[in-house]
Amino acid sequence: MIAALVAFIVPVVQVSTSAPSWRHDTLTYESARLRTVIAAAARANRRVPPGLGAYHAHVESEISIGTQRPDKGEQSLSVEQVASDLAWNRLGDFEQSIIGYRSQSLGLQFASIGFFRNAWAVPSLYGNRLALLFGVDTSRRPPMGRSRVDRSTVYAVHPLAEDRERVYRFRGGDTVVVLRMNGREIPIVRVEVEPRADARTETVIFTGEIDLDATRLHLVRMRGYFARVGRPKPKFASLTESRLQAIAFVELVNSELDQQYWLPSYQRFEAQAAAPFFGDARAVFRIVSRFRDYEITTPGSDAARFALSGTADTLRLREHRLTFAHADSMKRFVAWRDEIGALTSGVTATDFDDVAPDIWRATGPPRTTVRPERIDDVVHVNRIEGVWTGLGITRQFREQVPGLTVRAIAGYAWSEAAVRGRAIVEYNVARMRYGMRAGRSLDITNDFRVAFDSGNATNAIFGIDDYDYVDRRSVMVSAARLLPGRFGSAMRIDAGLVDDRNVNVSMERSLIGRERFRDNRRVLEGRYARTALTLDWRPDINGEMMRRGLGVRAYYERGDGALAYQRIELRGAMRWNSGRVTVAARADLGQVFGRVIPPQQLFELGSSEALPGYGFKEFAGDRAALFRGVVMYRLDVWRGPVPLTQRLWLPSPSPALSLGVQAGWTDLSTPAAHMAVEQLSVADPRELALWRPVARASDGVRATVSGGVRFFGGAVGVLMARPLDHGGAWRLLLTFGGQL
Repeated sequence: MIAALVAFIVPVVQVSTSAPSWRHDTLTYESARLRTVIAAAARANRRVPPGLGAYHAHVESEISIGTQRPDKGEQSLSVEQVASDLAWNRLGDFEQSIIGYRSQSLGLQFASIGFFRNAWAVPSLYGNRLALLFGVDTSRRPPMGRSRVDRSTVYAVHPLAEDRERVYRFRGGDTVVVLRMNGREIPIVRVEVEPRADARTETVIFTGEIDLDATRLHLVRMRGYFARVGRPKPKFASLTESRLQAIAFVELVNSELDQQYWLPSYQRFEAQAAAPFFGDARAVFRIVSRFRDYEITTPGSDAARFALSGTADTLRLREHRLTFAHADSMKRFVAWRDEIGALTSGVTATDFDDVAPDIWRATGPPRTTVRPERIDDVVHVNRIEGVWTGLGITRQFREQVPGLTVRAIAGYAWSEAAVRGRAIVEYNVARMRYGMRAGRSLDITNDFRVAFDSGNATNAIFGIDDYDYVDRRSVMVSAARLLPGRFGSAMRIDAGLVDDRNVNVSMERSLIGRERFRDNRRVLEGRYARTALTLDWRPDINGEMMRRGLGVRAYYERGDGALAYQRIELRGAMRWNSGRVTVAARADLGQVFGRVIPPQQLFELGSSEALPGYGFKEFAGDRAALFRGVVMYRLDVWRGPVPLTQRLWLPSPSPALSLGVQAGWTDLSTPAAHMAVEQLSVADPRELALWRPVARASDGVRATVSGGVRFFGGAVGVLMARPLDHGGAWRLLLTFGGQL
């Protein structure tokens, strides 16, 4: 994932810097007043302020990799914290020196800093070009003969460049806020920047918002995305819209120093990539940086001579160098200002939705694309269906009917010889979300699933299918209210008609290895009315992933009709970092009520539900609880990243002492619960003579404690584990994936 995203954000882009001759286009500015403001701001931006010669600063950055899904919010797979020293001068020299590094991740991966060859911090917003993350001042092309790596610099025309009018159009210019600093009032003017429709030269430009200090007309903030313009429109646009789409968002915020200069204080770069053919999920690569401890010096003699030489721009062609402190020095670094995860846990991929390109917006002309909901709507494998292939079509009505989206997904299970699919209507208005779904699905009956468990898409190929299934036909309507905040918190109600049916194993052996699959556990068939209430607070925080904070979920479901029951679930999850200590935990509680309890509504726990050392769904009950937690204490050794090749680095090994607990409990408290367990293994409840037990109550708390050492931010563990509920022996446990 890292390599794919970095490959996107380092394209070879060459932009001509000689301004072509053109007549002034009065459509470039929304008003004459705005044209005057932009012209004055461009003159101020062209040259570094006379009193600013150079600066040194300290910056802490977090680099995170994750996914954004509408149904689960943002899931953070890894976070890397990087400390850097910056040195910049008005001649254009800039160096970012990495002096500290640490990381946490769900799985073992390469350190992303190994893929960077140029500084990612933007040292200032002065000048005619923006070098984005990777390079040099871009007022000229690189000299001939430079290596391909050196020429892989993303060049963008600055919105305040001298040649801005050939590619940009400007709107707005109203005062949006007044900053009060040290007894002064600073009005901030916001301008919307967009590409000209008649741009001909292929160029990288910025689209979004710029904020200006209305008093001195210095640039205070940029927020938007970068894209190429001037390319011919592709043929078969509806098909090309279904290929990989990648957008480079950016937010660059300056703060006033010494009441004279606006210099970087906060920067956020975010590459979001989506392949609509595989669903709504986006891959997110994010860098968030905070700048501190500025030391500013006045111009030296060289800078003064250059500034007085009549050159229009005080910035010259210079490399934006990225260097690394000696490995021993990086290993000794401990002067972190923020806890790991603090910067990236406070943002989300949807923050840029209001400035996203047209293809990702909810406004604009109607759009129809080949686009399912999830990647497993296209292809997946399990022991019930065998190989399943499908297709999804999405119609976004956008301005035709604002907020309305219609989807159709259908596919064929080749071993089962069955067709499944669904039709979906969604309508969003303000903070309300309305929906209707109708179709046939193969639903999973496993309980207390982890955040990254979205179903078995490919493991069955190799003989692993740790799920049980129910064939479900349903027609449901829903209404959801988004709660305050930006992280997907919501209250939701669902209601509709459901028909549950048994399914049998159709693919008896795996495609590779020819492992024989076990039978599918039985369900109680019947039609019923289903109602569900859900409260989700911070669904992006779940303990397993890298986001810090507290997440809570409360769920109530009831069935009325042939299957009559009530079910309650509660979940709390947290992750906390302080110095060398990390604590992550998740607790789940549940109970189901009913005179006759459908076996598919029982709670089942075992090896696939975080109880190592026990059988597959060995325990079942109408009441259940599950706790998973780990405490890690990082040792003061091996803190630096490990280069393997020029570009491939391992994150710092950072060994940490680890103590983990997994504990589960189930209880069969009523005759209905005992009957439901018996029905798990028979096709017909009347055939109890054929019954053999497949699950039982846990008879108290079943718990395992593990201790040892974890490496690479918790991604790899060498542990000793022992059950607490009986006198079992200690055994060696190797873990991968940072599971709780």
